[in-house]
Amino acid sequence: MVRIILVTGFKPYSGFKRNPSGEIAELLDGSYFRGREVKGISLEVKHSVIEADYLKELKKGYESIINTGLAPGSNAVRLEKIAINWQGNTKDEDGESKEPGNILDKAPDGLFSRLPVEKIVHSLRSAKIPSEVSYSAGTFICNKIFFYSLHYTNARAGFIHFPLESESSIDGKYPTMSIDSMIKSVEIAIQQLQ
Repeated sequence: MVRIILVTGFKPYSGFKRNPSGEIAELLDGSYFRGREVKGISLEVKHSVIEADYLKELKKGYESIINTGLAPGSNAVRLEKIAINWQGNTKDEDGESKEPGNILDKAPDGLFSRLPVEKIVHSLRSAKIPSEVSYSAGTFICNKIFFYSLHYTNARAGFIHFPLESESSIDGKYPTMSIDSMIKSVEIAIQQLQ
């Protein structure tokens, strides 16, 4: 039986015309790494999608889950260490905002990534890809999907944040990274899932 790795990303949102996380997830869909098949899906930045469609996806029982998202302003690939049980009131692409509070009642305040975060960062730096361990995935959809992946499954789950890709910051307001380096980052993370 082929073991399947789920890689998720997001579609463009909030005025950003491209979201490399969703593009990478779609690009990797159907590929194989060391005997593992990758299923890649790109999700809309909407609470309703995460709370319904994504929870259904989690019931399929993936061995490993790598959630990815966009972090405008970041100058490195960020391996998130912890998902917190908290959401803020940022509006999603439907204009929906949540009252600040717990994502889930009767759940831990935080859950640690099950990916070998430090090992992945070391491998990324060895490959000359700027990277760092991050201790905050925020309080919006990225953190929410990360928390769901850890709370509802026993998969080796974690989250990677990417900077903007080069075409989205031609005015120089945000740091950027080539999409090739981002793809390589996910591939390196998958290679560490032994």
